[in-house]
Amino acid sequence: MEPPLFLLVDDDPDDIMLLKEAIHSLDKNIEFAEAKDGRAALTFLKEAKLNGRLPGLIVLDINMPILNGREAMALIKKEDQLKQIPLVIFSTSSYPTDIIYCREHGVELIVKPFEMKVLMEVAKKLVKTYATHRANSM
Repeated sequence: MEPPLFLLVDDDPDDIMLLKEAIHSLDKNIEFAEAKDGRAALTFLKEAKLNGRLPGLIVLDINMPILNGREAMALIKKEDQLKQIPLVIFSTSSYPTDIIYCREHGVELIVKPFEMKVLMEVAKKLVKTYATHRANSM
């Protein structure tokens, strides 16, 4: 059985690195794919559909160049094969419009924490989201 794969989409490599470290401290078997913007994420997902290895979780920032998180999320949610993948918005944005937008699309928005202790709680929540979805889809 292949290890779980999480797709982390963020234009800030430091944020990706910190999140990967926090998740790996909970589960070293999780593998990661990275994309620096929504377009790169969609390209990765298109290739993943072809090679049969879709991620088990997508973590998506809102504020990115080229194709932002809102646009990427809308495109992901339109595709039958992709809309089943749990998607979490992980962003510095706490704007009411972003919160409402995510809620309307059934996606949780988690505001990026500034403390490692809080980041660890976020990592636990992401791993649990993946595990719960996996258990419910078997």
